[in-house]
Amino acid sequence: MKKRGRFRLDHQKAAIFISLVLFLIHIIAISISSDWSIRNVYNVFYFFLVSLSILLANALIFSRDRRFFPHKLRKTLRISIIVIYVMIFVSAISTYVSTGQRTRLQTLLFLLNMQPIMSVLFTLGLLLIGIFILVAIIYRKSTLKDYTKKESKSLKRLIVINKILFVLVILINLFFLQIENPIIKDQERLITYRIENPILGQNISKLNRTTQEYNVVFIMLESITAERLGTYGYERNVSPNIDKFAEKSIIFDNAYTTASHSEYAQPGALSSRYVYTNDLRNLFDQDSPRKFIWDIFKENGYITGYFSSQDDRWQQMDRYLDISNLDNYSYSMTDGKFDYGSGYAQKDLDHKTANLALEWLNHTKDQEEPFFLYLNFQSTHNPLTYTKEYEIYEPNTKGQDLRLRGEKANNRYDNSMTYVDAQVGKIIDFIDENNLTNNTIIAITSDHGHDLYNRHDVWGHGNSIYNEELIVPAIFFMPNTKPTRVKERVSNIDFVPTLIDLLGYEIPKEFQGEIMKKNRPLFFVAQSHKYLIGMIKDDIKVIINMHTESIEVYNITEDPQELNNLDSRDYEEYVLQLLFWQYCQKKYYANEAWNNLKEDRCSINNNFKI
Repeated sequence: MKKRGRFRLDHQKAAIFISLVLFLIHIIAISISSDWSIRNVYNVFYFFLVSLSILLANALIFSRDRRFFPHKLRKTLRISIIVIYVMIFVSAISTYVSTGQRTRLQTLLFLLNMQPIMSVLFTLGLLLIGIFILVAIIYRKSTLKDYTKKESKSLKRLIVINKILFVLVILINLFFLQIENPIIKDQERLITYRIENPILGQNISKLNRTTQEYNVVFIMLESITAERLGTYGYERNVSPNIDKFAEKSIIFDNAYTTASHSEYAQPGALSSRYVYTNDLRNLFDQDSPRKFIWDIFKENGYITGYFSSQDDRWQQMDRYLDISNLDNYSYSMTDGKFDYGSGYAQKDLDHKTANLALEWLNHTKDQEEPFFLYLNFQSTHNPLTYTKEYEIYEPNTKGQDLRLRGEKANNRYDNSMTYVDAQVGKIIDFIDENNLTNNTIIAITSDHGHDLYNRHDVWGHGNSIYNEELIVPAIFFMPNTKPTRVKERVSNIDFVPTLIDLLGYEIPKEFQGEIMKKNRPLFFVAQSHKYLIGMIKDDIKVIINMHTESIEVYNITEDPQELNNLDSRDYEEYVLQLLFWQYCQKKYYANEAWNNLKEDRCSINNNFKI
């Protein structure tokens, strides 16, 4: 007889019941995300059958006594497999809710690198303890009996039916839905390209012909799409200092970042390299060739300073940065204190960073050597921070809510933008008030954009490589240079080489970027928890989702909002060129080709130099 307080863990019924519960959880998760795409609906049924397959197989293995499995061990293993699978499924669904896609190894790496290793180990430890406790409770409260031959036949019939349904679902996708379209992988068909004349031409040639040493200030803003500044047409007066500065500067109307998330975009711009190196993620575990903007200036006699509100440990950026040529290196955790954030996102308020930089400038301005200053302001990144006097638009929210959407997010973002603009204004005012304007180059840009309008069913950044996450402000002030607007598309991988060239210094071989040129294809990537690569050449933009192997093609002149996805088969040449770039990037790093670089098509087209 069944012991009092215990329930019978029926093999077949348990498999069906648990699969249905997980099916319901999956539907709830999609409801929360509001993404009822064909892919997601298909995945609900696909993963229901996957769950049922795994749980039925588990039931079949442990439904009868086995020679090598004593009853206690058999019961423990049966329960453990169910518990572990359920927890993995629920964790994957939770990850889906937070990232908007199926959980993959890349997703886990991204999420794990948000927290210190001890925090990760502690969480994993709690998870293992939770599994052990749950298995023990179910073990004590349940009984496990052998199936009769009749019950075993019923279980086997259900397994066969499940297999048939599984095959049918896959065939429906292959022949009707075609959710996943294999991309071209024939490397022999990949093509080269041709680039043309320099973009800036003679506009600022005076800088090359002077013996004067210019100071350089490079300001990196955070998560700002160009459209959010007044000089690019934004209706709210959130950037008065930058807008005024732009009136005397060169404004790039179509400046693209190389990545839509910071740990690729920032190091990539500062080292003029595509940080993309492999199919998984760049964890900065290779000693690959790289040189930073401050290295060039230090080698030419500059005093160099770096001041950032950011936690440079984010996604292991500190492992990529080489700070040996910085006379002053300051980031949020340099003093062990921070104002907000957690994990590896412990940040300082931007006015404190600006004040540190101003102190440094005040000490440096009277030195004989010119100075290079790098500034990184962070307040326009979630959770959108600012001090009270900058609460111009009422956000109607308490605290720092990372889940803000719509008008609340828009208002809070504009408050933080006004706050950041004021800090930029302090730096510009210092340059003016100390009579440094005529011998100081100032460049203002952002690492990537940020979408507050949920265009393309994507919110924020790092989730896509549509233009709202790629087009960044780029405003360069050059002394004795006529203000102008540059319409041509440019990449931030070329910002540093262009500045270096304008000052008459040699562009180092470590740079993949070069001086800005017309008809230069622009490449970009999102490899946070998603995996997207993209290219713009002529008016054609290609986006390839490397997880799903699906291709999108847009004519961004005729369709600037990227709403009309063209037939990729008509643009195979562009797809091939993008895949060739990707192939060369991966090949270079996989083979550590810098140790024995040959002048082949890859080195030429990806600008790898001997």
